Amino acid sequence: MSTGKIRLLVVARWPLGGIRTYMRYVYKHLSSRCTLTIVAASTLEDEALERDAEEIGARLIVCPAAEGKYGIVRTVFRELRKGRHDVIQSNGFISALLASAANFPFRVPHIVTVHGIFENRHLKGRTAGLQAALLSRVLRKVTVLYAVSDDIMEHLHETVPSLARSRCRKVVIRNGIDTGIFDGIRKGTFRERMGLNGKTFLIGYLGRFMPEKGFPYLIDAVDILERSGKISGDFRVIAVGSGDYLDWYRKKVKQKELERRFVFLPFQKDVAAIYRDMDVVVMPSRWEAFPLQPMEAMCAGTPLVASDCMGLREAVRDTPAVVFRSENAEALARALQGVMENPPGELFEKFRPVARERFDVRKTAEEVYRLLVETVAGKGRRGTGA
Repeated sequence: MSTGKIRLLVVARWPLGGIRTYMRYVYKHLSSRCTLTIVAASTLEDEALERDAEEIGARLIVCPAAEGKYGIVRTVFRELRKGRHDVIQSNGFISALLASAANFPFRVPHIVTVHGIFENRHLKGRTAGLQAALLSRVLRKVTVLYAVSDDIMEHLHETVPSLARSRCRKVVIRNGIDTGIFDGIRKGTFRERMGLNGKTFLIGYLGRFMPEKGFPYLIDAVDILERSGKISGDFRVIAVGSGDYLDWYRKKVKQKELERRFVFLPFQKDVAAIYRDMDVVVMPSRWEAFPLQPMEAMCAGTPLVASDCMGLREAVRDTPAVVFRSENAEALARALQGVMENPPGELFEKFRPVARERFDVRKTAEEVYRLLVETVAGKGRRGTGA
């Protein structure tokens, strides 16, 4: 560290959604003390990732999608061979597996940040079982295992019991957000752009279209509300995001004849304006790590309806969030009906200063920087890389 800065190599196999936002929020506050290189796979959000990298002053290497996982391994290997990095931070399980393979000859200290549950859906083909066993070994052998919530750390210990005997350091650092993104955002901007009047009740869903996010339960809940005849006013679900299941969800909406209730939008960069114009943000998740979306909603002063799944329940504890039973469309419908009949906007506006103080990402960044310093200095176990 001749420059006095920590030379951090970041590996992100899936730099999408929460992981991309985590990198933008956290690394922005590390850039003055770290030299950042990000190795990531190409996705539909490449342009957004490039803007993020430029904003935080990071060197970005995007591996073509055609190269798959092997492109990540080769690129990380080349970077480590140059000896320019003091520590690796992998974001996610697959990133950890690929970075560990590349790092095997070099033994650079390796921090794995766990943003989700341990599952085998990304391990495919004849070698899926071998990959799963190898991934378990990787988690035991890295320098630091860093979970973004207590729920996720507990889940890891349940799923990989041998972690209890591992010599790797285990830490929990909860996520945070840039609370300043909502400063100066005028309400009504998004509605005006979409041609929506102030009387239409807007239900916001902002996230990936994938099974763990629980979007089908929101479709079913809207269907229940529609058939009940208890909602007299006009309402819309503003569904913002992308994902492999988007077409399937669109078809389900059409099958239930709910097209007039759903507006699907691709990734939007002016997310702060969207939050400010929603009457409620809904998170029907089946599981989360420690999601950023509830923090964003509450820092915007927007009412939040959230499931009681792991990770999400931890994020909304001791907040005004309306919590319903996970994977239960009827419970979600009741929660939505409640906020539509008695909008809790004033309560969430009052909670806004508390949310801004509690979820400030600068606290997260300070803990991450301290972890980097201690890892490079060898206060955790020096990494084996495998």
